[in-house]
Amino acid sequence: MRKVSIDSVEPGMILARSIYSADGRTLLGAGITLSTPFIRRLKELGVPAVLIKDQVIGDLTVPDVLSEQVRLAAVQTIRHSFARVQLHADKGLEPVAVKTATSAIIDEVLRNRHVMYHVADIRTFDDYTFGHSVNVCVLSVLTGIAMGYNELELYDLACGAILHDIGKMLIPHEVLNKPGRLTPEEFTEIRRHCEYGFEIIRHQSEFSLAAAHVAFQHQERFDGSGYPRQLKGEEIHEYARIVAIADMYDALVADRVYRKGYLPYQAHEIILAASCRELDPRISQIFLQNIAIYPIGSTVQLNTGDIGVVVDVNKAFQSRPVIRLLYDADGLPLKRPYEMDLTRHLTVFIDKVLFEEHVRELTTPHYQEAK
Repeated sequence: MRKVSIDSVEPGMILARSIYSADGRTLLGAGITLSTPFIRRLKELGVPAVLIKDQVIGDLTVPDVLSEQVRLAAVQTIRHSFARVQLHADKGLEPVAVKTATSAIIDEVLRNRHVMYHVADIRTFDDYTFGHSVNVCVLSVLTGIAMGYNELELYDLACGAILHDIGKMLIPHEVLNKPGRLTPEEFTEIRRHCEYGFEIIRHQSEFSLAAAHVAFQHQERFDGSGYPRQLKGEEIHEYARIVAIADMYDALVADRVYRKGYLPYQAHEIILAASCRELDPRISQIFLQNIAIYPIGSTVQLNTGDIGVVVDVNKAFQSRPVIRLLYDADGLPLKRPYEMDLTRHLTVFIDKVLFEEHVRELTTPHYQEAK
């Protein structure tokens, strides 16, 4: 399975994972062969990328801490609840539905607590806010588990995480989605989403004040450079410090209208750098332990020049995954691909991750032969 941007998708490629609309309808099912009309329609719907079956890489399955069904249900719940808040700020939030979705996420992440987080979800541009909310919840719960939180603490953390951006529903649409540079007045209004979110959540008896403070404080920064109150260090609620990291990471790896998402190793480095200033360094370290630097399916080049794909991750030694070697240093396919566990070959290491255009150069001849 390989992620391919929609602009690089070619007719004849086969979907490895289904594509869904924001309301949960299946747009195209896994196993479908993509045709030119299908590709055109996906572009029209704002689908930034797809996961395809790759004849060269083989049938790799990327593990996920959250099942497709639970993720879809949670995204739909958040989408519907957020839409209601836009219409009725004082009573739009549906706490029972949100609590049900959040509890399902916690239960599933607890069952899969030892699974590394691999960036594998695909969301439409219009669906960004809702998919982002669910991902931030998952990442926060994973971190809370690693920090030894009990179920009640996980629940408060998860509710705050999944609702951290709900205040944006009260920001005027033309400001929130403005394509150009914001005026100082507009930027000030955007920042008010933290206060709006706090007010929405704290008036719901079903949610704790701690969950409301996540919405209020998730843009505060450890060095005091954040907003709305320029809190610093442990003045910021611990839940909000966790969500700040999850929020930043997911925003980095997500495809946006104006840019492609960062590769996981790039996002890892950015979080690591920010942990010296903006983010809690202790929590950042715990957070990154659960995130695959080189997710399964990543195409990498070793210091030997050989090229392969990551097929397994060593959680204790993330920089040394298991690689299925496919090409030699000249870029020629190996007659007999084989796997190398880098924990057993200490002089061999990953030199670089190949970007999509480089992978396409390697794989295109094989697709042409298949045709």
